[in-house]
Amino acid sequence: MTMGGLWPRLRLKLLCWTSCPKGARLFPAVSAITLIIPGKGALGMMLEQVTRPALRYHGGKFRLAAWIIKFFPPHRVYVEPFGGGASLLLRKSRVYAEIYNDLDDELVNVFSVLRNRGDELLEALKLTPFARAEFDLSYEISTCPVEQARRTIVRSFMGFGSAAASGKRTGFRANSNRSHTTPAYDWKNYPDALPVIIERLRGVIVENRDAAEVIQQHDSEETLIYADPPYVLSTRSLRGGIKSYTAHTGYKYEMSDDEHRALAKLLHSVSGMVVLSGYSSKLYEHELYAKWERFEKQSMADGAKPRTEIVWINPACSEALHAASGLFGAYRG
Repeated sequence: MTMGGLWPRLRLKLLCWTSCPKGARLFPAVSAITLIIPGKGALGMMLEQVTRPALRYHGGKFRLAAWIIKFFPPHRVYVEPFGGGASLLLRKSRVYAEIYNDLDDELVNVFSVLRNRGDELLEALKLTPFARAEFDLSYEISTCPVEQARRTIVRSFMGFGSAAASGKRTGFRANSNRSHTTPAYDWKNYPDALPVIIERLRGVIVENRDAAEVIQQHDSEETLIYADPPYVLSTRSLRGGIKSYTAHTGYKYEMSDDEHRALAKLLHSVSGMVVLSGYSSKLYEHELYAKWERFEKQSMADGAKPRTEIVWINPACSEALHAASGLFGAYRG
């Protein structure tokens, strides 16, 4: 079947969505249409984009997502073994199989609830005021998955910095002197952004396992692994540039240098394509990923501190990008 033969059917489907009688109930969000091309599988084309992150999460890449996605070659299976706030997953086009994984069971609960009970969570969040009492309550554990997801999200958006989502104690964001909107006004608009996120997560496999197990299970030549592990400890700093190895840990589960070495050994052995995020360090630059292609971009970290984010891609990813560059354009930039 030619592309020309697909468009009449596609146009009819779009007309069905756009010409319903006034007041008719539609799906909460239409996030993608899928074109099935013989021999090529499913090609996801985003119609409505996710416009804000599901969580404010330490090391989250939501603002960098468009740049990082440039390094994603065509793939059939997508794996985020260190899922965190799922910023890349939420902003990329859907593929045949997608796996979100994280060791932090609170994060996993949030995305499981968004996927399976999103409407309940959305209603609960609409009724949640931006209040110190709600923020204080959010540190208490609930046995109800929906309520616990609500509390994790509250903690994430009402706490200073990005570490609150991981359970770190922070102050309440009651500031009223920002140059743009206040945190309270941002919170008011948050529920409006959720329907697209909920729809995007449907069909995603959500795991709470060791990253290595997930990588090994889903590895294939058609798999893209986006690895965004906790930053190497020696690259951390507090305000003012003071190095900190223990005081500024924004993740619930950290990684030692030896654990980074074990991850690198695994990533060097896979059959799939790998895109890796991190900060510059002797460990990564000279020991673990010296032979991988490397790209960098200036970004703003917590506290509006400029940092250089780096992406490394393995040889399989480089080859796939070069092979696809005639169709998808250059990926450097």
